[in-house]
This record gives sequence, C-alpha cells and structure tokens, in this order.
Amino acid sequence: MRRCRAHRQGRATGFVADRKGNLATMSAFLAPLALAMAAFAIDAGALYNEKREVQTLADIAAIAGAKRIDAAEAAVIAALRDNHLGTITVIRDGQHPEIPGSGENLLTVETGRYKPDPALPVTVRFERGLANANAVKVTITRTGKRFFGETLMGSPKIAVTSTASATPKAAFSIGSRLASLNGGLANDLLGGLLGTNLSLTAMDYNALLDADVSLFGFLDALASEVDLDVGTYSQLLATEVTIGDIAKAVAATEGASPALKTALNGIATTTLEVPLSQMIDLGNAASLALGSGRGAFDATVGVMELITGSAVAANGQNQLALDLGATIPGLAKVTAAVAIGEPMQQSGWFALGEHGSVVRTAQTRARIDVQIGGTGILSGVAIKLPLFLEVAYAEGRLKRVACPDGTTSSAQVTVATRPGIAELRIAETSTTGFADFTRTLSFQDADIVSVPLIKVRGQARINIGNGQPTDLRFNATDIRNATVKTASTRDITTSLTASLLEELDLEIRVLGLGLGLNAVSTTLAGILGTVTPAIDGLLDTLLGVLGVRLGEADVKVSGVSCARSVLVQ
Repeated sequence: MRRCRAHRQGRATGFVADRKGNLATMSAFLAPLALAMAAFAIDAGALYNEKREVQTLADIAAIAGAKRIDAAEAAVIAALRDNHLGTITVIRDGQHPEIPGSGENLLTVETGRYKPDPALPVTVRFERGLANANAVKVTITRTGKRFFGETLMGSPKIAVTSTASATPKAAFSIGSRLASLNGGLANDLLGGLLGTNLSLTAMDYNALLDADVSLFGFLDALASEVDLDVGTYSQLLATEVTIGDIAKAVAATEGASPALKTALNGIATTTLEVPLSQMIDLGNAASLALGSGRGAFDATVGVMELITGSAVAANGQNQLALDLGATIPGLAKVTAAVAIGEPMQQSGWFALGEHGSVVRTAQTRARIDVQIGGTGILSGVAIKLPLFLEVAYAEGRLKRVACPDGTTSSAQVTVATRPGIAELRIAETSTTGFADFTRTLSFQDADIVSVPLIKVRGQARINIGNGQPTDLRFNATDIRNATVKTASTRDITTSLTASLLEELDLEIRVLGLGLGLNAVSTTLAGILGTVTPAIDGLLDTLLGVLGVRLGEADVKVSGVSCARSVLVQ
C-alpha cells in the first residue's frame, strides 16, 4: 500500500513539473484577446485612413471655394463630386445637422475674412460672414465605418475642417487727370513745384500724359539709378531720391518711347528730394527682393501722375509763390500762392494692396490775385479780383477685389471714393497761417476797384461737396485700359467763376456817397464776365498740375492680381 501511495505521488509531482504543451494552452486562452486587439487595430487604422481621405477632400474643396469666392458653395460641391465623395447634404444657416446616415456626408461651407496675424490665436483668425470675404471654411461630417467592432462600439462620427484663403490685390491711384496740359502756364506751375525752369512743349506734355510704365520695372530702374543693388522694395522706398532720379529711372524703364525720353530730359536735372514712402504704398509686396516685383504683380503707373505726384509730395507742408505775369490772355497780371498739405501717413496717391487699402490726395490751398484792365467808364482803372481756393483731401478706399472665375479676365474692383470738399471765394485773406492747415483762415471784403472817385468792395463764396463716398466699379476692360473714373459731389458744368460772380455782393461808392450806380455795376459785370473763361482755365490748369479737381476725385485701377488660394488652417 505504501508503494502504491508513493507511486501516485510521484506521478502527480511529474505532472506538475511537466512543461510540455504550455504554449498551446496559453494560445488557446489568449487567442480571443489577440483577435479582439487585431480587430480594434484594423478598425482604428481604417478610421484613420478614412478621416485622412476626407480631410484631403475638404482641403481640395476649400481651395476650390477660395478660388471662386463669389460662388464658393457651388465650387466646393463641384470639387467634392469630382473626387467622388458620395452623397452630399448641404447644411446652411438656421439648419441643425443630425448624425449623418450611412454613406451620407454633411457639408457646411462658410465664407468670411482670414487675418494672417501671428498675434491672433489660430482659432479666431477666421471670422465668418464678414463682407469682402477672402477665405472659405469647409466642414465635412460623416459616419465612419468599422469592420469588426460596430456591434460592440457603434459607428463613430468623423468631422474634418479646412480653411483656405485667396487675397486678390489691386493697384490704384487717385487724383490722376486726362486733361491736356499745353506749354506756357503749365511750365510755370510745374516748374515752380519742381524748383526749376521748364520749357516743355505741348508734344512733351502729351508724351508724358500718354505714357504708362511698369511699376516694378520703374522701381528696379530707380534702384539702379541710386546704386541700391541688393535689398527690398521697402528699403528703396525709404531711400532719399530726387525727382531727377525718378525721371532718369522712367526713361530707363523698358518700353519708354523716344518722345517720352525727350520730355523727361527737361526734368532729369531737378534735385528736389521726394519722400517715396509717402507717395507709394506697396503693401505686402514691399518685402519682395529688388528685381522680383514684376514676376509677382503686373501693374502700371502713369508717368505724368508720377511726376506731378512727386512734385506735390516734395512740396508737402510748403508754400509756393508764383508770378505768372501777363501770360494768360485777357488778364493783365496774375500772382498765385499755393500751399500743399501733407496727406495722412500710411496713404500715398498710389497703392498696391487688398481690401481696406487707402489712397489720398494732399489738401491744397491757393490764393490767386488777378488784375484786369478796365473798359468803358472804368477805362484805365485796375480791377483786382482776389480768389481763394481750398480743396480738402480726396480719398479712395479699396472696397472689393474679386476674381469670380479665378482669373484676371473676370476681375472686379470697387473703390469707395470720397471727393474732397472744395471752397472757392472772392475775398481778401491774410498771408499769416496760410500754409497751416490746422487753423481756419479769416476773410474780408475785397477791394475790387479802389481809385479816388470810385470804390467797389465785396466778397462771394461757393462751397462744393458732401461727405458720402461713391462706389466706382472697374471691370477687367477698365483695368486693362487704365480707365479713369470720377466721383463728383455735384455736376459742375457751368463756369465756376461765373457762378461765383453771381454770388458777389458789391458795395459801390462814388465820391464817398453810398449810391449804387447801375452804370458802374453793369460795366464791372461785363468786364468780369468776359474774363471768366481765362480765370476758369487758370484754375483748371493749376489744379491739373496739382492732381486735384474741384468737388471731384479721379481714380484709376492699373493692375489686379487674382491670388492663388492656399490652405491656412
């Protein structure tokens, strides 16, 4: 018996110590867990790949929508269908999306403005619903597919978001004019601004007026002229240059005609320094390296606008006195004092930028003393007509730049334009503070006729303008042809001076008696009426040289870029 008990104990001990078959046993126990983990890994990998594919489609759709911002939803849907996304249900404002059914994709398309400001958190750089949208946000929600775990864990919801932005830019200017400037008077006025004597002919002025040159071609030539071989356009704009340098650079720009080069020779010796940064605003393009601008943006600039704009900018906050003598037919003598204010900083007369960019003309004051020879009962009497003119800033703000089909052939640009308020007076004013635009001037009756026997005094005033901007719209043809469009505060079709004379309140005294003599009044009115065309021509030419108009603002869009849409979030 003892032997049997020992035998059984030995067999049990051997069984316990035996390691054969353990792997199979453990595999049998662990196989279900391994299969579950494999199923989970397969499902997770499949969901990851599915989400990545949907994210890729959302990226493609957002880029397509940003390219055609005016029809973003249609462009997004077309891109998703071209890439076989499947059933699409568009969710719009006011709708509350439910959990999508099997094979269904819920799509939300939002337009708004994207601000690439590193100081802003990424989550707030896109603001939906703002006007002048430059970005599209696409959100796709769908039910993901599980191969093994659907019965245990259900189907997960996949949601992806993508934001793309395209910021088209336009080049535009304000204060440009198409009026022809002919010889004499323009030479005196422009020469006075440039600080030199000009003898340009009518053909020279026409060559300047008719010429447009590449903006960046001119800037590259200017960089060579001032020996700035390496750097950015921002550094060039900060460099001291003269109007002579500008004239030489224009002449060296590709495409400059022989007639244009001849006209520029008369300006090339001018040493008046110009603050380029106050004239030209290149926006983000200012950071481009010299020589690379033309490849990034194709814009033109008018040569006459460039020369006169430079002259005005160089004379900012300065007063200019001109003695025009008897150069104007019908007028015995003319003297003029012109004061030019400095435009607000960060706005020149030419800008290259996106929505919100601003251009302004300089505020201008002119005091013009006109002397007229008398006739009839006033024969031999000098008639004096002191004129005062003030034109406030004219402003253009880039309100909209759009390329509906993504190309410049469909470009649409809107500039909200506010003409400067103009004031025209016949009155005497003090020279003190004339060039100080922060103070209001005082006016007194003008001594129009002042001889021992006859005294004629009086003053008149006309105010032109309103404060509301006018939207000027430019299409691709307007941009290609550099068409100038005008915003007017009111229709000025009659003689400005004649309108002013109608408001003239005269006090006539003969031999010290307060008698209003019809003969004197009629004769004076006839004399003044005959010289109004000459005075109007003087005002028109003076303002033309200064790049401003009474109660009007001229705007030109000379280039547009339909930016390539890119992912931003």
